[in-house]
Amino acid sequence: MKMKPLIFGLLVLWGAGASSELLACGNKFLSASRGTRFGKLGFARQDAAILVYANPESTLPKAIGDVPVEEILRDVGYRPKTVTDPEQLDLALREGGWDLVLADLADSEPIRWRSEGEGSSAPMVVPVLYQPSRKDLSQAKKNYGRVLKAPFKSMRLLEAIDDAVALLVKARPAG
Repeated sequence: MKMKPLIFGLLVLWGAGASSELLACGNKFLSASRGTRFGKLGFARQDAAILVYANPESTLPKAIGDVPVEEILRDVGYRPKTVTDPEQLDLALREGGWDLVLADLADSEPIRWRSEGEGSSAPMVVPVLYQPSRKDLSQAKKNYGRVLKAPFKSMRLLEAIDDAVALLVKARPAG
């Protein structure tokens, strides 16, 4: 007699457990057995000082759009600084200590020329191209190694910066 309620209870529990994914509305595709990618979990970022030259006459302000570049970079541990005019840029480059400079493609070549005399301590220039053609993009990659294609979302910006900083760390002499 006592066996029938026990078997019935086990069957109900087993049936409810087997179909729990089907009962859910929007969450039926989420399950403990199916993982979710969260990007580069556990990625150790290097300490880097990043200068952002947002020349108002270039396409960089349009390329950045509503992305809070300085805030995003600071939140993950980088030391960003944004300058908006040539005088501020010259002063910042003379002060030195920059690992990376983010600028519009049109401004990138003059920045590279200015900082070339610094030798191995010269910052890496990462140009931002706003809606480039394939030819322009491939030429920029050839000239600079790393480029950022805009418009972009915050994760794409962070991935490009992380990639450039990782390349810098590899290129630095040991010690």
